[in-house]
Amino acid sequence: MGIYAGIYLLVFRIRPPDLAADHYVLYVLSGLVPFLGFSEALTSGSSSLSLNKKILLSTVFPAELVPLRAVISSQAPTAVGIVIATAVSFAMGLISPAVIAIPIIWLALVMFISGIVWMLSLVSLIAKDVPHALTFVNMILLVICPIGYTPQMVPRAIQPLIYLNPLSYYIDAFHQVLVFGQWPSWTTWAVILLLAFLSVWMGFSVFQKAKRVFFDYA
Repeated sequence: MGIYAGIYLLVFRIRPPDLAADHYVLYVLSGLVPFLGFSEALTSGSSSLSLNKKILLSTVFPAELVPLRAVISSQAPTAVGIVIATAVSFAMGLISPAVIAIPIIWLALVMFISGIVWMLSLVSLIAKDVPHALTFVNMILLVICPIGYTPQMVPRAIQPLIYLNPLSYYIDAFHQVLVFGQWPSWTTWAVILLLAFLSVWMGFSVFQKAKRVFFDYA
């Protein structure tokens, strides 16, 4: 995380004009924490079924819990990152009562990831290259997510690309709380919660209806 911030700050000399250097480092840190949590859960969760084929048809252990367990277990580094980012924010005097929103934002992010992982874990039983493809997806997301820059720094013509990226809203929520000491806007709250519940509902429904068909290819 420090290397990423250093590259933008010292090599590319990119920094929002309204942020001091130390605040910018926190900005990058608080954006990387949810992003890395997302990418790790996406990678490990999508391959969870193919790595646990023996329990796919088990009547004792529900297969739905396999991808969910992978997502939850991958969040340990995210928890550490949140603690560090919160501690840095406190040390800089930026912390505010809005910090109590962090667990809710994090839970919404985990729900959003879980729905996607339920579907991708089924697809990976047939398409074995899904985990490899996700590596490139994560690389693209690292660039188009507002981690090392603010949406206002992006030319107007391509700003819609940021707002069409669902992960951007979760990252923005972390930024607002940890860097700016503010509650996320009502629009941000509406988007991240709607995405979370829609993703869980759609992912679980697809998994329930299609799992027997996909399990035949395991």
